[in-house]
Amino acid sequence: MKKNLTSTLIKVAVAAGLLTAAAFLVCEVDYGLTPLPGKLALTVRFLNEPPDDTEGIYLMVAPDFPPHAINEVYHSPNSLPIHQDTVYTEMALPYGHYDALALWWYSKKTKTNLADVLAIPIDIGTEFRPLGFDITRDDPVFDLELVANWRKVDRDAAIEGDIRFSGPFPANTEAVAVAAFKRKPEKSVDYLIQLKSLDFSIDQDEDPYHFRLPVRSGSINYIAVFWLPSRAALTAFRTVGIYEDPEHPGQAGTLSLDSGETATGIDIFADWSTIDE
Repeated sequence: MKKNLTSTLIKVAVAAGLLTAAAFLVCEVDYGLTPLPGKLALTVRFLNEPPDDTEGIYLMVAPDFPPHAINEVYHSPNSLPIHQDTVYTEMALPYGHYDALALWWYSKKTKTNLADVLAIPIDIGTEFRPLGFDITRDDPVFDLELVANWRKVDRDAAIEGDIRFSGPFPANTEAVAVAAFKRKPEKSVDYLIQLKSLDFSIDQDEDPYHFRLPVRSGSINYIAVFWLPSRAALTAFRTVGIYEDPEHPGQAGTLSLDSGETATGIDIFADWSTIDE
């Protein structure tokens, strides 16, 4: 497995349209010497207090959802202020259509993962896809107010367990990840908005692999292990195992965690034969 976690995160994110926002993490945009003709004008209203380990939050804008390439994604070069109730920020953008925007949270203590999307506006009129917008010559400024709840990234609980594999990792493995979701994903966007935590650093030399996922307290209704082959089509991301209900094998197990609680024994069997089905 490759050790470049940023590259792996991007590939995991866009595969099958499941974890679509990860490409936001690494794209820098060179605006050049010519000012861009339009802009996004964003007012963010924060609820509650930022976690103590907050390093910063960044504005991300994607022309295509999911992103087709990282050089298509724009992001703010600096963090937005994190100790204000309301923040106003602008991003210069060329004329065109934009499929999504998001606020991305960075921690001082842990590697960034896809559950670190602090806020992403959703268009409920389009099957809950991210809210898109247009920047045009006639209407060069898009104004939006966004509510961001710090509690989404304040992980006050954890789940812990072992992943056992049916054999050695396939030779063409790009990444293996374990993820927890508030609800079982049904649509592509669910793999982002329902995501509570993700660990994509599973070591192929450890079997069983012991994982610990910090999560926000509350309900977790789907925990799964995913596999992505190297140099594969983006639709090749596969589920190789889920956490099963101990009393109902074959059904997804569910959890309800209180603040400060750690659920242990959340064991998953990852069966490589499923990738051939």
